[in-house]
Amino acid sequence: MSFKESTRKFNPALYILARLTIIPYLKFRYRIRSKNKTIFKELEPPFVLVPNHVSMFDPPMVNIFVPHRVHFVMSDANLRTKLSRWIYCKMCNVIPKTKAISDSTAVRKIVALVRKKRVICIFAEGRSSWDGVTHDIFYSTAKLLRILKVPVVVPLIRGGYLTHPRWATTIRPGRLIIEYKKIFNGPELAKMTLQDIHERLIKELWHDDYEFQRTTGQKYKSKKGAEYLERLLFVCPECHQRTTLRSEKNRFFCTFCNFEARYTSEGLLHPHLSDKHPIRTITAWARWQNAFIERTIQDMIKSNSSEAIFADRNVALMTGHGLDPLEHLAKGAMALYLDRFTFKAENGQEFVFPLENIKGVQVLLANKFEFYFKDNLYNFEFENPRTSGYKYLVAIQKIAPEKAELE
Repeated sequence: MSFKESTRKFNPALYILARLTIIPYLKFRYRIRSKNKTIFKELEPPFVLVPNHVSMFDPPMVNIFVPHRVHFVMSDANLRTKLSRWIYCKMCNVIPKTKAISDSTAVRKIVALVRKKRVICIFAEGRSSWDGVTHDIFYSTAKLLRILKVPVVVPLIRGGYLTHPRWATTIRPGRLIIEYKKIFNGPELAKMTLQDIHERLIKELWHDDYEFQRTTGQKYKSKKGAEYLERLLFVCPECHQRTTLRSEKNRFFCTFCNFEARYTSEGLLHPHLSDKHPIRTITAWARWQNAFIERTIQDMIKSNSSEAIFADRNVALMTGHGLDPLEHLAKGAMALYLDRFTFKAENGQEFVFPLENIKGVQVLLANKFEFYFKDNLYNFEFENPRTSGYKYLVAIQKIAPEKAELE
């Protein structure tokens, strides 16, 4: 059965069952509360939801308080297995889109669904937040909204990042609030400039989870708060070594020097045995790291360095396209240089991907790295789940930002 055929077979019974079971679980597990959900008593479809994006569970969370079936625009990377297709297509009739690449097919389907008076949900950031604040959003969202000319509602998720960070595998229950704000009535969009629409979206979608935590004093307790943080933070602030940081329960430490920090219930990193470093939010550390990598790459460019920026062993190289299931090509070692990616298989075969010929660079879920090269998808899966795929994305954003997700 093709993907197109499966999307037609939405199952209302499964959808109702999911709402009766999954939604109560999410509300209890994540301690979700709503604000201003009464707007849906007067607002009838069609309309568009444009939420901020903080975790992989945002789609069902956003839909909890919306009394209509929602069609989510979703990365095709989430639909490559039979199980995921069955779940999302039977219950959601999702609109698949290739991340970081324009997709006219998805736009046509959105327009068709709006004409049928449906509710559409678009995550304008294109990916969930790595560090607790709203990312830049795609300018193309403003273009789409002006085409649709229907009401636009922003479900602003507060506390979602500190409850379940993108890099983590555990939930830290605290307080999670979803506030619904109607920011456009619809008809006025036809008279607005794209820049005005875009700037309004930026303003309304902006959120800082650490500011929310400071304001509310909410705690997000966990015995494994720092676990897998090395997927995001990979430069030691003490010795500046790369990929030497490790996590263990609430400890975050460097294996090269004596730097160590404790992850607190406020989501902060509290240095241990060192007065040289401040107590940091993950946002602040990520910004420092971002600037450090930019300086490092600029120095490498000036010196015409031939060294690898990052490299990893025990990597599985997969290939595919769009919604096709991935096929295993080889296992080996990957590396990023100033002008290319390389992959050397265990059997000696070598793959070279010049940066000028790649596009759609992204990190899937927490640490799977991928890009398109000559219209084929290449996906790199790390044997060690703590390996950072994000570091390659950060580097690409400094070398060739047009090739990667927005930051």
